[in-house]
Amino acid sequence: MLTEETLIKILDDYDDAILRVSQAYRDGGVEGLRSRLERAVLNQMSGGEATFSRYAIWANTVRDNIREAIRLINEGKKDDGQKLLVKAANSLSAFSEIQAHLDPFKGDTLL
Repeated sequence: MLTEETLIKILDDYDDAILRVSQAYRDGGVEGLRSRLERAVLNQMSGGEATFSRYAIWANTVRDNIREAIRLINEGKKDDGQKLLVKAANSLSAFSEIQAHLDPFKGDTLL
């Protein structure tokens, strides 16, 4: 169970300029970004119990795309790395757009 103390420790652990990789939901990789987001959203829309774990796995996939992009850029493969960064950013934007439609306090009005 998550306590406020544990929450603060987790947030503190990941709040710096060092890339850290969570060991929770080890599923990730660079493939399946769209399909994992879609499964999480469909689970959310149907009131499914796996919503948060599905979003966590999707988040790890976003993270792994960013990690791979950093690796490629460090190897001098800037264009390949940038493609992965754009893919990750677009997936995050899609998540925000979807949540705006599902926000009970916002209704169907988008920013």
